[in-house]
Amino acid sequence: MFKKNLKSLSPAAQKRKVSADNQFLSFLYHQRIIHDFLQISKIEKNLKNTIKVEIPQQRDFSSFYGPIQTPGQFLATLILETGLTPSEICHLKWENFNWRFNLLEINKNGARRAIPLQNKFAVRAKVIQNADELFGKSRQYLHGELKKFTDFTARELREQFIMRKVKEGHSIYDLSELLGLKTIVTLEKYFKKLR
Repeated sequence: MFKKNLKSLSPAAQKRKVSADNQFLSFLYHQRIIHDFLQISKIEKNLKNTIKVEIPQQRDFSSFYGPIQTPGQFLATLILETGLTPSEICHLKWENFNWRFNLLEINKNGARRAIPLQNKFAVRAKVIQNADELFGKSRQYLHGELKKFTDFTARELREQFIMRKVKEGHSIYDLSELLGLKTIVTLEKYFKKLR
């Protein structure tokens, strides 16, 4: 009956529950409250309940690349170009953009990385005069400005960047480095589904 009730929980929650209950049973045994050493066995994985990872379809964002007229449009195209999160964008400075080589240079926690920028973005963005005002704002402000321009979230736009890079043939390690990730785990699903 106990194991049957656990089946409705996620595998991680099941494991935590069994572990906690086994620790309690061990405590009771060592305190001589119960006479037999009891232990609950692990729950077998139910393959039917395995969560399927959904990868969104790649979309056409060419309409985003018109003359930049709003902060939201700049943010949307910046995320599509670089895969940066709003919290990373908050820490940018206009001097991080190298328009001569169409690169965005980022120095985060002592690690440097250079993200190439497509020419269609560079020619529209480099004429902006006051981007440092935008970069100094909070994540909530950036999310609000993005929402004024598009229904796509920052996360969805970042996924589009990832999918474009996978389609272009970048390796999982190159993409992990471009995004500033410490591991490749979060990228594996894209490489399994798109390649």
